[in-house]
Amino acid sequence: MLVALPLAGNDARRYPLTSEGAHCTSDAMIVLDASGSMLASDFPEGAPNRMLRVQAALSQVLPEVARMRRIGLIVYGPGQHDNSCRNVELKFKPSPDAGRKIIDIAERIRPFGRTALSRSVELAVDVLRNGPQPAEIVVLTDGEDTCGGDPCQSARRIKAEFAKLKIHVIGFRLPSNSEKSGARCLAEVTGGKFVAAESTDELSEALRQTLTCAEISMLSPARLHAVGRH
Repeated sequence: MLVALPLAGNDARRYPLTSEGAHCTSDAMIVLDASGSMLASDFPEGAPNRMLRVQAALSQVLPEVARMRRIGLIVYGPGQHDNSCRNVELKFKPSPDAGRKIIDIAERIRPFGRTALSRSVELAVDVLRNGPQPAEIVVLTDGEDTCGGDPCQSARRIKAEFAKLKIHVIGFRLPSNSEKSGARCLAEVTGGKFVAAESTDELSEALRQTLTCAEISMLSPARLHAVGRH
């Protein structure tokens, strides 16, 4: 049975509650790296490649977390432009129960092109600009910006304009010298999490950490049961 969260006005209708737990009142955008390096199969056990492992991790995590909050998707890398730095595509804005939709899109991706990290994050900020605040961006990348962007500069600008917006970064098999990386800077400047992942299991856990919103994870099981009762 669906019941309303104890919110005022339209918010109570937008964020329903199930007996399984509360729905998050903050939106999230996933920024997904689909650049050519995601074809690498640089794992001890070899194949499958990075993108296939990302698809597997999304399939494990999204059916659970997407029931709890509205999530949107941006993909960079493949696209219609010869200059792949321009291939940054908003697939859809934050939507309820978008897990299956994201998985289906990810499974059709054929990695190509360069890493337009800053451009993609800035597009995600524009999408979230007029939505509920706070909000979060979850970036999954296996490399640094190769399109001339400056992620640290972008992060400082975002922090100054949107103090309640956090950027979480999942670094999937980033080089070991990435401690000072632009990808990490996006998270550190905006107060988000930087989570390194080397395997499919670690990637799944990183997605859970960054996509599960704090207002739900802080609720005790007893509190979830109490608000879930009709």
